[in-house]
Amino acid sequence: MSKYDEGAAGESLRKAVEQLSGDGAGDGAQAAQEALQALHDGAGQEWTPEQETQIQAMVDQIRKVRDLSRPGGGGWRRRRAWRAQGRLADLMTTGGPELVNEAELRHWKNQMMVEVLLEFACSATKPADTTKALNRIETLHAAAWDDLQQAKKALAERQASAS
Repeated sequence: MSKYDEGAAGESLRKAVEQLSGDGAGDGAQAAQEALQALHDGAGQEWTPEQETQIQAMVDQIRKVRDLSRPGGGGWRRRRAWRAQGRLADLMTTGGPELVNEAELRHWKNQMMVEVLLEFACSATKPADTTKALNRIETLHAAAWDDLQQAKKALAERQASAS
């Protein structure tokens, strides 16, 4: 992402957070959409259009597999989950490890962005909360595949030590 794109994304985020934390006079939802679009537009500038299509298909399939794999639902859901896992495996085989890593990273970033925005939107906001949410969003946007792997490793070590 170029410096101009980063500046535009940062400015959009600041505008969204200010409007969301304000008195409600502005359209905070529209500003938040603009901020997310600015972040999304700059995320995959190094990939070709074909690779972007493959990555997006993998992200969608990962989302579908995780949705279908939750407990309950009976035999039909298990059958649909099994087929979705097969399609995901096919996509991963044709995409290669770099595209799989990028798809997993984007899926994780999407989940974390939703969690940050829900936490921010579902609480009474103070100026410190606004700054905290903005910092978390900027950190999330800057995260790379290595950061995700380190976080997973630290979480696994924490869970192993707790057991």
